[in-house]
Amino acid sequence: MMKVQSHWVKAYSAGNPMEAELLVGLLHRQGIRAGLRSQGLMGGIGELPMDALYTPVWVPAESLVAAKQVLTAYEAQSGDEWRCQNCAEVNGSSFELCWQCGEPPAEPTG
Repeated sequence: MMKVQSHWVKAYSAGNPMEAELLVGLLHRQGIRAGLRSQGLMGGIGELPMDALYTPVWVPAESLVAAKQVLTAYEAQSGDEWRCQNCAEVNGSSFELCWQCGEPPAEPTG
């Protein structure tokens, strides 16, 4: 996990720590440094109000514009779930790689 510096800015407020981890990984794959400050509320899922689980994703100030572009594209993704051709796991439309085995979705045919 990348250490968040004091001068970093909040780029996104994820719905929960798991989504935040996903987004940090997405940003890293795009060459953008990102991190989280705390994941201490993970055990509270189901016990705490949903807004208590919002988890900020932090980036260096100079990367904010690029990070916002990636995160806006993430939010805009719509579509159906997809099944991994490698392990048959069902993945949400926002997943670029299978969460189970890391394989990308199969290329559409036709």
